[in-house]
Amino acid sequence: MEIQFFHKNLSEAEGAFFDEYVNQKTDSITSLLTKFASDAVLLTISAEKFEKHDAFEVEFLLKLPAKTLLSKEASHSINKAVDLSRDRLLSQVKKYMAHLRKDRSHKSLRKTEIEAPVEITQ
Repeated sequence: MEIQFFHKNLSEAEGAFFDEYVNQKTDSITSLLTKFASDAVLLTISAEKFEKHDAFEVEFLLKLPAKTLLSKEASHSINKAVDLSRDRLLSQVKKYMAHLRKDRSHKSLRKTEIEAPVEITQ
């Protein structure tokens, strides 16, 4: 998996901290994508700082061979924004991998069971 970083309005210290923190957090994503070739998966991570609101927006864009997944979160703490965005992306990856396996146990993929009408006999 290739990882690209983009920063907007971050100081050098904030950018270095962001890159180091994200590198610690991407292992969980990498472990789910072992079935794909390493050069077939691209993870683009961008961070933007808003001076007016003193907030950070973090975006994870994961490009898989047949699907593109996006998660975006904003928070006043860069750590919280990274964690929330990564968690949102993890849930999307798990759902997509279950879809590829044709696993119907995921809550959003379950078919609703239609109950047969009850016959009344006397």
